[in-house]
Amino acid sequence: MIDKILNYKNLTKNELANIKQEIMQSNDARLMFLYLYFIDHEHLEDISMKILKTGNLRYIHFLLRSFKVTNYANIIEYILININDAKYLYNILYDVDYLDNNYRLQIINKIITLNDNKYLLKAIYYYFIILNLYDEELFDKMQTLCQSLFKITINKDNYKAILDNLIHQKIVDPKGFSPNYYEGRNGHIPHLIVCHINNTYASAINHFYDEKSQVSSHYVIRQDGHIKQVVSLDNSAYANGTSLNENSDVYYKFASSPLISNVKDNANYFTFSIEYESFDGSLTDKQINSSLKVIKEIIKYLKDKYNYDFPIDKEHIIGHNEVNPLVRTKCPGSNFPYDKIIYQLKS
Repeated sequence: MIDKILNYKNLTKNELANIKQEIMQSNDARLMFLYLYFIDHEHLEDISMKILKTGNLRYIHFLLRSFKVTNYANIIEYILININDAKYLYNILYDVDYLDNNYRLQIINKIITLNDNKYLLKAIYYYFIILNLYDEELFDKMQTLCQSLFKITINKDNYKAILDNLIHQKIVDPKGFSPNYYEGRNGHIPHLIVCHINNTYASAINHFYDEKSQVSSHYVIRQDGHIKQVVSLDNSAYANGTSLNENSDVYYKFASSPLISNVKDNANYFTFSIEYESFDGSLTDKQINSSLKVIKEIIKYLKDKYNYDFPIDKEHIIGHNEVNPLVRTKCPGSNFPYDKIIYQLKS
């Protein structure tokens, strides 16, 4: 069924109608979402309600962040009533750009009731700093929380600086490389640089050095330009995993980059990854300078090791969302400065 969905342009109208009927009768949230994603945006509202009725939280999340659902209020109401997972709620807040302010505040207030300080701090930071919004009642709650959790008094003059310091706390870099990598390149010459974002440097490093997480990147670049190499360039980081299994949401044929979707292998083997500390893809000047340094290092490595001339263009410097578009819709974010980085590399 998946390959039929992906090859829908080669199907007749009758074949498409039969596929739609089969999928809608299956009550399978994943198949309905994939049908929407690749084939039929016209019936978004009807199919979104069918996905909601399945109660499948994974594809409800995918639905909201992949499409601007007009009747999303019904879905958010369902989430607010039924979900008591602060991480899930934060991801809805973070991933769904078109939420109105009322629902953003309701989601944050629900997170407050769950007493999950990690995601509460991220949610408050995202609301006040990244979205640059303000709500008096939420501000009062934030004052109380900062006093009780951190013994910090905030006011309208200092809250942005304090939130920034809290969210971007410095950590001591672990020594050596992460344990999370594949040895070698499985016969490939790595030929793509994939850009990622993580809300905080500490979160990225802690995950990448946790063997249980099974995630990593070749480099992490902090907001102040600090660079940490996590995986040797000789090895494959666990950053851009694609699967040969069509039942996986990182199925390689889902990739929007043809340099990924046309290679029947795990994309980790033929990519480099750079993780940036950022909420929305915006980079500081120091991060851009560090990025240029890192990419030039990769280009030199490829020339020295493989005699390969890396093409400096948007086809070869890509985002995580071009590798895994279903599961990494907002990575590295709409503000990521590809053009600036590519222009400066060429200068």
